[in-house]
Amino acid sequence: PGPEAAGRNAGYKGRTGLYELIVIDETLRRLIHEGASEAQMLLHARKSTPAMLEDGWNKVIAGITSADEVLRVTRDE
Repeated sequence: PGPEAAGRNAGYKGRTGLYELIVIDETLRRLIHEGASEAQMLLHARKSTPAMLEDGWNKVIAGITSADEVLRVTRDE
């Protein structure tokens, strides 16, 4: 949610998403076919894909949401 601009309202209004997208490139495809561990595949994927938590921090910096909200929805990541 973004900060409310009107009146004395404090806080955020609306909803926004935190996203991550993992692209299956040739290396990740090979790791999958070879039966690599989840940790190995995640390590490779993180080299080119920001995590949902990173997307959240970018939105905190932009004033779109709060740090508390990002931590609440990504606590298991």
